[in-house]
Amino acid sequence: MKKLKTIVTILDDVRLTDIIVYDMREVNPFFDYFILSTAKNTRQLSAAIRETKHGLEAIDEPLPKIEGSGGAWALIDANDIIINVFTETERSYYNIEKMWLDVPQIDIASL
Repeated sequence: MKKLKTIVTILDDVRLTDIIVYDMREVNPFFDYFILSTAKNTRQLSAAIRETKHGLEAIDEPLPKIEGSGGAWALIDANDIIINVFTETERSYYNIEKMWLDVPQIDIASL
């Protein structure tokens, strides 16, 4: 939970919005948590990537793999935690939340 709390804190500190954490432990054998978040623009999205890398390094976690770092949607693969950062337009367009309607969410305020 330390890693998850670190990541959520970073995303909040970078002022991403609409952060949702799905508990995938009973649903998916490849990762434990799936995070969705929204950036106001690509600069904020880039900041989220940069700060997530620094934050994971600070707690001695392996550096994540990044896909889409120059666009409107980035996927940060932190092994057991998958982080998606969208711009508002992209998040609305893909509407990934509809795929996980039956998956429990973690209350991020309780982390």
